Amino acid sequence: MNKKVKIYIFIFVVILIIAAVNDAMKPKPIDWSASFLSSHKIPYGSYVLYQELDHFFPNSKVRKVNISPYEYLSKNYKSIFEDTINDNREKNYIFLNDNLNIDEESSIKLLDFVDKGNNVMMIGHYLPRYLSDTLNFRAKGNVRENDIVLKLANKEISRTKYSYTKALENRYFTELDSTTTTVLGYSIVEEEESINFVKIKYGKGNFIFNLQPYAFTNYHMLESDHAVYVRDCLSYLSDNSKLIWDERSKAQTGEIDSPLRFLMSKEALKYAWYTTFFSILLFIIFKAKRRQRIVPIIEPLPNTSIAFAKTIGNLYYQEGKPLDIITIKITYFLEYLRSTYMLDTQNLNTELKKRLQAKTGIPQEEVNRLIDYIIRISKNSEPRENSLVTLNKLMDKFYKKTKL
Repeated sequence: MNKKVKIYIFIFVVILIIAAVNDAMKPKPIDWSASFLSSHKIPYGSYVLYQELDHFFPNSKVRKVNISPYEYLSKNYKSIFEDTINDNREKNYIFLNDNLNIDEESSIKLLDFVDKGNNVMMIGHYLPRYLSDTLNFRAKGNVRENDIVLKLANKEISRTKYSYTKALENRYFTELDSTTTTVLGYSIVEEEESINFVKIKYGKGNFIFNLQPYAFTNYHMLESDHAVYVRDCLSYLSDNSKLIWDERSKAQTGEIDSPLRFLMSKEALKYAWYTTFFSILLFIIFKAKRRQRIVPIIEPLPNTSIAFAKTIGNLYYQEGKPLDIITIKITYFLEYLRSTYMLDTQNLNTELKKRLQAKTGIPQEEVNRLIDYIIRISKNSEPRENSLVTLNKLMDKFYKKTKL
């Protein structure tokens, strides 16, 4: 390694160290994206809520599900539906996301799940359209308000009103079926009260809908006494049951699409990747010079057997000996088949004809005619000149179709 290369490497290392120190000293920006994932500790993740489920439901077993409701309820039909009938214990299924875009098949499974005596709680600005049509409710409003009050309808609890100043939209129900719906809470904006929290009876169970998903995220769970609001909302779900937490229907799936994306998601791995990449680049730049002379290309000796056969054939033709010419042309033709199509020409049988047709694409009748004529003329000890002419025409036709 010469002196110039060492200088370049030293400069590169210094730049990397400066960049790493600068990044380490720079405060990391807060990620305000909405994920609602239970593993995310960002403001709009649901890590705090998920950890608190054991405290909110001390007698329940919490299970996180990463597949669609249709898949989960289909795979666990016996343990969920049949056990519900046998032991009379309810199961609770919780969904939390900004837009709960659940497909029709999953919605049908959830309806069956609730009909048998279980509960589904959905917390989101936008609820599944199929459920909206089936349960006869509508919601609207998407204006984000700086000041909004969430109010619980149950006057027996210690506190019913909670003030919010960030990330809450004024979503509320505009249509409800009064015969099956119980109002559980309201949103208040500029002293105007709207319904945003309801329980809808369906079969033996209940659907519980809350239109304020951000109130359940980390930011508000750690803000003032907002966790009390969340606790009181979740109190409408039964304890001493099985609690199913949906992790699939989220704004972010939390899945890594590629190894490179995973590397870029971790600071340490990202810098390791950059260091490796630039190190390889430097190696290519400074070590790509040849270490030996160019090796000359030695062409392989040409196969002159076919050319030799042509020359001999022409010689015999000038001498006027049909048998010798026929022998040379057949020898040349068979050599051509061996060298071009890798065929065994020792036996001119049906198998050879089929393989020759498959490799050349020439109609089977023409192939058969040529090979049969070669067999017949080879057995003739005193062929005439017209036999040579016929053989030559058949071969020329074959060569043209094979683009010789």
